[in-house]
Amino acid sequence: MTQTSLKKICLVGANGTLGSVILRGLVEANCFDVSVLQRSNSSSPTTFGDSITRIVVGPDLAVDELTEALKGQDAVVAAFPLGQGDQHLRLVEAAFQAGVKRFIPADFGSCDAGDAEPQKYLPLYRRKTLVREKCEALAAREDTAFSWTTLVCGHFFDRGLRDGLLHFNFDTRTAQILDGGAIKASTSTLRRITEATVRILQRPVETRNRALYVQSFNPTQLEIVAALEKAMGETWHIQHVDSKPYLEDARKRLDSDDEKAVLVAIEDIVFVLGALDADWTKRDGFAMELLGLEDEKLEDVVNEVVAAYRAETST
Repeated sequence: MTQTSLKKICLVGANGTLGSVILRGLVEANCFDVSVLQRSNSSSPTTFGDSITRIVVGPDLAVDELTEALKGQDAVVAAFPLGQGDQHLRLVEAAFQAGVKRFIPADFGSCDAGDAEPQKYLPLYRRKTLVREKCEALAAREDTAFSWTTLVCGHFFDRGLRDGLLHFNFDTRTAQILDGGAIKASTSTLRRITEATVRILQRPVETRNRALYVQSFNPTQLEIVAALEKAMGETWHIQHVDSKPYLEDARKRLDSDDEKAVLVAIEDIVFVLGALDADWTKRDGFAMELLGLEDEKLEDVVNEVVAAYRAETST
């Protein structure tokens, strides 16, 4: 496999929060032939620009149909929600059968799905691990060009800071701080995740069959509060939380009959895991140097988020 062999890239989930940013990054890299795969019953926009090919498949994502649709593609990037995981497993199988050289699963996220703690709390991470294991098994077969790269990025910082996932409330200037707030955690902006995805596709040899970890920066929760206070010129109120009873309470809420309550419980668990067990600088697969990336500046990104919040609330 040469360094320029991944030319034709198919993105699945191009209208999502992350997928839309990845799509823009692939196009702006100006070195790929980009396709978008969509289900025929999708309610998402179907126009992506003249340079992008739209591939339409049936709503059930059957392996045979996916295999035919993916023939000729060098790489497939999955950027749509995992759900029960069955669609992602079929997509991996189809990519393998179609002769795709690289598969990037939808493993982007707040923590490493393969770690014991995330798997203990949420089926989501067990499903992600099943997809990764299928990638590993297919890549291990003899006489195959198929390979995979998992990208783990930590919390989506710019999105999570503003939408409440990171438990910073802009309206009340209140932050929930876990276990004293001095634990470092890697976290990434959407653009950093996109940059890393593009670099993986541009460096197929070095990134082959590996789990890679990236970040925009590696702050503590208290450092984020300080950056917010500087950007807004106001003191934020801190609510100190002990993570252990918080996690146990969230786990109990997973059994609720209220679907919305269950979703909140899942988000609360993800918040804690991504804040307390996500220091990628300590992982063997920490790939910033490998991918030619440097840390962003925390204060600059916080300023961007605050500026967007003020623009939104002033209208």
